[in-house]
Amino acid sequence: MEKNESITQVLENLVGKTVYKTKTSIVWSLLLVAAGITFFIIYTFVKWEISDVLPHFLFAMGSVFIIVGLSMFFFRKEHYFSTENNQKLTRKEFYFQQTDRDKLVKFIETGRLEEIKDLNTSVSDGLKMTIMSTKDGQLCLSQVILYVGTEYVNLTSVKKHSLDEARWLNTLNMAK
Repeated sequence: MEKNESITQVLENLVGKTVYKTKTSIVWSLLLVAAGITFFIIYTFVKWEISDVLPHFLFAMGSVFIIVGLSMFFFRKEHYFSTENNQKLTRKEFYFQQTDRDKLVKFIETGRLEEIKDLNTSVSDGLKMTIMSTKDGQLCLSQVILYVGTEYVNLTSVKKHSLDEARWLNTLNMAK
């Protein structure tokens, strides 16, 4: 089986041309770290009675705030935006039964997207269609992915859709 690039790899190749990548803001993580440090300062400089519960609460909350703030800082999510209209690309994933694999691949490759609604959806099978698109559909990419053994395998190459196809895919809701 040939190695197809994932949507993320294709977007990485488009960075600077049609998309740009940003990470989530560090403001919330810095606020949590500052709140944790403030709790530790209060815990340290106020004279407490031995039976008080508040110093233990301040110490615990300060520790939690600092740990969560630091983890939010170091593990920020990356987002892709279109350079054309500054809209965020959102990800949608739809799961299908593996028996419909060939049909789904054929529908994506031939552009007969309306027939995707006729396929059987699933929550446990490892066949999924991933769509990344802006809200207005100016940039829309899709790919069919199959879970084999212990990893996901990209069945199709990433397909860039036209504006009409993108608008139709953005309205897609596979709940049956």
